[in-house]
Amino acid sequence: MKYGLLLLLFLAACSQKKQGPNKFGDAKLINIYELQDRRDTKALLPFLKAKKENHRIAAAMAFASIQDTIAIPYLNQMLQIDQDPMPRRAAAYALGQIASTKALGILTAAFDQELFPANRPYVMEAIGKCGDSSTITLFEGVAYTDSALQMGWAYGAFRLGLKGFRSQSLNNRMMHFLNDDNKDLAILASHYVYRYLRKMGNSERVDSVIGISRYKEVKDRFGLLKSKTATSKTLHWSDYNSFNTYKKIELINTKSSWSWAEHQELSRIFYDTSSNIGVRSAAFSKLISSSHPDSHPLDIEAALNSGDMALQSLSAIQLQKSDYASDRSHWMPLLYHVKQQLKLPQQAETYIDICKAIEALGGEEFNGYQPAYSHPIDWEFVKTIPKDQQVLLKTNKGDITLQLFVEDAPGTVANFLHLTDSGFYNNKFFHRVVPQFVIQGGCPRGDGWGGLDWSQRSEFSNYQRYETGTVGIASAGKDTEGVQFFISHCPTPHLDGRYTIFARVVSGMDVVNKIEVGDKIVRVDRL
Repeated sequence: MKYGLLLLLFLAACSQKKQGPNKFGDAKLINIYELQDRRDTKALLPFLKAKKENHRIAAAMAFASIQDTIAIPYLNQMLQIDQDPMPRRAAAYALGQIASTKALGILTAAFDQELFPANRPYVMEAIGKCGDSSTITLFEGVAYTDSALQMGWAYGAFRLGLKGFRSQSLNNRMMHFLNDDNKDLAILASHYVYRYLRKMGNSERVDSVIGISRYKEVKDRFGLLKSKTATSKTLHWSDYNSFNTYKKIELINTKSSWSWAEHQELSRIFYDTSSNIGVRSAAFSKLISSSHPDSHPLDIEAALNSGDMALQSLSAIQLQKSDYASDRSHWMPLLYHVKQQLKLPQQAETYIDICKAIEALGGEEFNGYQPAYSHPIDWEFVKTIPKDQQVLLKTNKGDITLQLFVEDAPGTVANFLHLTDSGFYNNKFFHRVVPQFVIQGGCPRGDGWGGLDWSQRSEFSNYQRYETGTVGIASAGKDTEGVQFFISHCPTPHLDGRYTIFARVVSGMDVVNKIEVGDKIVRVDRL
């Protein structure tokens, strides 16, 4: 009996070792994720009919990242004939991520035919993602008492609103949800109504909503619409030379009025190539938004010729305005020259801005940036990462512990851990802090424009949402992710399905909320 028990324990241990620390001990699953990473639609399609349910789910979810419209009829087939509910849910989610109106009829039919009640909220949200102006009537015409369907409806209406499709009826229903007993529904509704009130610019209505709201999170959201008053941390130009880099940038960004002498000093800072590039970028932005338009063309030309991607992007954004269209013969050769000099993928954001400027001035149409496949996933490394792997992010304000999601974003987590193990993030800074939104850091330049000589693929193969403390990878668009990461202060549903989620804060949110621009990432270590 004793030996029999020992044998069973031995076999169990062997089985556990064979499975590995995460789900990627499955070679076929790796193949599916690899095809997802390579954006190989044709090779992935047969896996939608794989024998194993988890393989069908993974294949469907792969198209949530690839977002290829070619997959629509095949995902439709899965919605109609797959006998298991979870592959059907994955198919609905993927169709929503593709966000094509071609999927609207498929999804509305699937909602009516779906026999598994827990799937219907996912289908409803996908309808909102794919919706157009005609979809408004669909959302106006239904109401649910079931809490899950209410959330699905609200997410669908929110996604529809992000595309610009709203109505007074939908606005009123979302207003009604602001004090719902379901706090999650109230917070989601606050994000919808926030955008509505921001567009209206009705401060009295904002005050009224804040006054009647029962949840702090809802009050905080609408508080962002209140006019900002001066704080006790007012910075003075006379102290400029005593400030560190980030305080200098803050001063330039927040100072509202400039004397002629101060404006001349601002110009000197921009043209001083020995100044910190973040400070020069802030000075340039302020110069071209000033009331001295005669100098703008000279400043823009200097920025384009600077060889710095931040200054080139900022100047390209300025050139997209109609004021410069009459002088296109002057700007076009310079823009094309800059475009040819840019290094991809690390300067993708600037490339995109330059291409948009060329189009705005009457040049070739810009149809988006499609990054080349340049950074394969290290699967042998991925297989060694425990699915509950955590890291400790030590800052000058305290410690933050992150739970990594290797099974949801294997490529992103592997890259993050490679960088962590090499000490890359040590002594980097948080260069961006937006209240009630995010803190962002990890930039090798320290100003948000830095990266390495590779980009990684977006990974949306999960149902993760941007809740409080969610960690995502910054990007300049789909498949342009690099090394910078951000942590959300609060739920930010407009980021769902647009930025890879690869971790969440499990302790230290109080530290996250204390972080200010210029605070340091002392080091990041595995736990």
